[in-house]
Formats: sequence, structure tokens, C-alpha cells
Amino acid sequence: MSPLATAFRAELAAVLGDKQVRMIVLLALILYAVIYPLPYRAELLRDVPVVLVDQDGSTASADLARRVDASEAVALTHRAPDMAEATRLVHERRAYGVMLIPDGFERALLRGDQSPVALYADASYFLMYQRVMQGAAVPLRQMGAEIEAGRLIAQGTPRAVATAQVSPAVQVEVPLFNPAAGYATYVLPAAFVLILQQTMMMGLALAATRRGPLPGHPVWRLLGRAGAWLAIWAGLLPVYLIVLPVLYGLPILGGPGALMMLGLPFLLAAGFLAQLVAALFRRGEVVQVVLLALGMPFFFLSGFAWPVEAIPAHLNALAQLIPSTAAIDGLVRVTQMGATLPEIAPILWHLWALAAGLGLVVLAVETVSPSRPAAPDRGPTAPSDSPAR
Repeated sequence: MSPLATAFRAELAAVLGDKQVRMIVLLALILYAVIYPLPYRAELLRDVPVVLVDQDGSTASADLARRVDASEAVALTHRAPDMAEATRLVHERRAYGVMLIPDGFERALLRGDQSPVALYADASYFLMYQRVMQGAAVPLRQMGAEIEAGRLIAQGTPRAVATAQVSPAVQVEVPLFNPAAGYATYVLPAAFVLILQQTMMMGLALAATRRGPLPGHPVWRLLGRAGAWLAIWAGLLPVYLIVLPVLYGLPILGGPGALMMLGLPFLLAAGFLAQLVAALFRRGEVVQVVLLALGMPFFFLSGFAWPVEAIPAHLNALAQLIPSTAAIDGLVRVTQMGATLPEIAPILWHLWALAAGLGLVVLAVETVSPSRPAAPDRGPTAPSDSPAR
């Protein structure tokens, strides 16, 4: 049997024949696919509980409270007589914001004066903070515009002119590439790529630390193992990139062909990176700890938790060496923007160059450092007893 075929079969056996590796590769898919997306299925935060402190008790204050409560963002679930009681409710996490309508609110409006309304929101929950501010600010602006337009009309200004003076421009919001403007549509495509990369790297790196020496030239050994990765993940890749997004109602504007062309170099690059980690750290328990520690940096450097434009240049350059960074960018362009293959060509070249570069590094490391003998089989906990090279 040729060294290429031997390496192919050995890698398949190392990944699918080891119970712990098989659980990482297959069971993690089921757990992540079911558990991770569930909290985000609602897309938007709705009816965030807010405390109302109405010190005016007037018709105008009641109208404002009704408008705010009718918004989808917040719900006035509690009414407190003073700020002390409202603060207590926030501290108990029974509410995440306070709207204070001061005494004299209606009287100031009737005189034509400004009447401030205080909004307090829990900024330790950033999404809660944004929704509270948005849910109260929009009704406040609408009410202010209506009062000002009514005052102008009472002074003899034609209705159309008064409306134009109060609102000279009409704001029309169009959420591009995310029609629901939802959190799930934003976060889940990138999360699926990161989950695929993390589980693949952990499984392949752990398998590499348990695999015995293989015959033949290092080039054929590496190519044979890479063929095994593609054979295994060729069935998992569509699940992550197509099936799961469809099940959770995420937009897919691009064709499956573009997604698969994007996934091929991504799988190779992630697999070579896993081999590099295994070759550098050698022991299974160390490899798992290292990859777990790298999970959060990979997440934050990927460019969707924090905008790429706001990441320091040296960290952004480092992020380009991580396969998921380019893969997430390409996936979003294909699925949400409908990009075609020519339009994502720079990303494809980036991933292929990354796969080739990592492959050459792994080849050099494995050529310089010969493979160690396989560790004795002691079950899932055996890596901690395996000898180092």
C-alpha cells in the first residue's frame, strides 16, 4: 500500500476510531447545534422591564408612559413612588432601567418650555442598555414633535408647514443584509465557523498526539492525512454552513457552490494549524489546554465581536493568520450579501495561501522532528501518560 493511502487510512482510524476524538468531532456538533443558537432565536430583545417614576401624575405624563410601554423594546412593568424604590428594583434585577417624569412636566410643556425626562439604564448589560434607551427615546421624540407641531398650528401655521418645520427630514431605516436587524442573524454565522474550527482543531490535534509513526516521505504522509480530514468534514461542512442556518431561519443569498469553495481551503488551513499545535506541544493534555486557551482570542480577533476597523493594526495582522477570520468574512459576504465567487476571490486566495503556508510549516516541523512512537492505549485519559518526543 502506498504511503499516501496508508496515511489516509491511519488518519481516519485515529479520528473515527478514538472515542474521545469522535465525541469532540461528532457529539460537539449536536450539542452546539441545539444549545448554542437557542438563546438568540428571538433575534431582538423585547419588553425589557423598566420602572416608571411618575412624579407629575398628569395627562401628559400618562400619555408619555403609554407610548413608551407600547414600544416593542421596553415594558413599564413596575411603578414606583420615588427613585429609592426604583433603584431597589433595579438592584434586585427585577428591572433594567428607570424612567423618571419630574413634577411640573405637563406645566412646562404647556408653557412651551423644555421638560426633561430622566432615563436610567443598566449599562452592565449592554444590549439591555441599548434597548431601554431606544425604547424610550423614540416615543419622547415623537411626542415632542407632535406638541411642537400643535403649537405652531395653534399660531396659524398651516399643518403641512408646521409638520415640515418640526420634522424637516423623514428618516427611513433600511437594515442592509440583516432584514430583521436581529442578533441571531449577526452572530450565528460567525459562531458556526468558530465552532467548526475549534472542534476540528481539538479533534485533529488530539488524534495527532496519539497516532504512531507513519511510513513514507513526509509530503505523502501529510497529504494522506489532509485527504482524510476532507473526507470526514466534507459531510460536516454543509451541516454547519447550510443546514443549520436554514433550520434557524438565517438568510442564505449565495449559492452552495460558493460556500463549499470557501470551506475547502478553510478546512485545510484549520487542519494544518491543528497539526502545528500538536507538533509543538506533543502531549494530548497540553494540546487540549492550549486550544481551549486560544478559543477566546480567536473569537475576539475574528472581527464580529468587535469591528475589524477598530482592532489595532498589529492584532488585525495577527488575526489574518487564523483561518476563521477570513472564513467568517467570506461566509457573511456569500450568505448575507449574495457575493459570487469572483467577488470573494481575494478571500479565497487568502485562505489558500494560509493553507499552503501552514502546510509548509507543518511539513518542516515534522521533517526536522521525527514522529514519536504511539502512546499505549489507556482509554480517554491516556494522553496524560503518553511520553513526549
